[in-house]
Amino acid sequence: MRSRPQGRVDRGMRLLLINFEMDADSPVLAWQESLATRLCRETDFTLVLTEKIGRCQPPENMHLHVLRRRPFQIPWRFGGGYLLNPQVHALCRQREVNACFVHMNHRWLVWLRPTLERLQLPILLWYAHGTVTPSLRTALEVASRVVTSSPEGFRIPSSKVRIIGQGIDSDLFDIPASVSERNDILYVGRMSRRKRINLLLETFHHMRKSPAASQIRLRLIGPELTRDDVVYGDEMRRLSAALGLQEVVDFVGPVRPQELPSYHASAFLHLNVSRTGSMDKTVLEALSCGCPALTSNEAFFALLEDRPEFVVRDERPEAIAAQALQLYAQRNAVDRQTLRKLVVGRHDLNHYAEQILENLRDLRADMVSSLKG
Repeated sequence: MRSRPQGRVDRGMRLLLINFEMDADSPVLAWQESLATRLCRETDFTLVLTEKIGRCQPPENMHLHVLRRRPFQIPWRFGGGYLLNPQVHALCRQREVNACFVHMNHRWLVWLRPTLERLQLPILLWYAHGTVTPSLRTALEVASRVVTSSPEGFRIPSSKVRIIGQGIDSDLFDIPASVSERNDILYVGRMSRRKRINLLLETFHHMRKSPAASQIRLRLIGPELTRDDVVYGDEMRRLSAALGLQEVVDFVGPVRPQELPSYHASAFLHLNVSRTGSMDKTVLEALSCGCPALTSNEAFFALLEDRPEFVVRDERPEAIAAQALQLYAQRNAVDRQTLRKLVVGRHDLNHYAEQILENLRDLRADMVSSLKG
């Protein structure tokens, strides 16, 4: 049985939660369902506004509502999002919500601004990505406070910002009881240009020049979510063939979160060279499983300051290949519990959920104080 977050139940909190999807099998966003369920345990009631529902078993004190994609046949981006304000306002009044948490999906802070401001709800926004858009700037205006994973996760200077770490399900991502020979390199994430899969393939090509790499396979795990992802995925398959790697590179595609720990069990390395500018959850999931991670992502430099062998400073493929081969040679000497401790208690789901709740409590207290004043 999974452990319960250590914190008091907020008997007065009736939460409005806005996210992308509620699907425990989602290859990218399964943690949204896990977090929503975890938060619901600690509140009186949670109303979830979401864009998609997959496999999900909501608790009795949770109500799910799907945001229609084309209200009155008008797409969100052409104004349809604004048209949902009357419906959302009625839902919030009916369910008597008194706080709002927006998990990643900041666009709805823009579209539902009239309702949220009319209800005078304290609003907490989670955003952890290096990209800054006009809609994010507007969302910052609407939000009472912003929480993020690291200083690189929210790049608009503001007194509203708090750093709380990430939220890895460390019960799911755990060190396996027994493993076979670790000969795999893993990449887990979208098949996206920002993830620089081409650099991974070029690095692996250089590794294969060493006789020591004869047993190593590269497994690329993750979905193609956009049209450009599909195009990029085809480009990467052609590059793999051109480099002569088609027999040792597996384009696995999307897998259910529950299947990922078994891939980490056979891997000696998780390799991440993305340019997202934020703490990629997949790196922390690997560490939580006791799998070493080699990353060029600056958001991890502070976490890995005592493990310089896990940080890419020279991004030439041959230099990354040399680092990876050195880690392969040392794969049987890894202290996996030490790697897991980098996550548990700092970036695990229990700690993350409590940080969310603590910030919501603060905002509610501030709101009550301001209304009395």
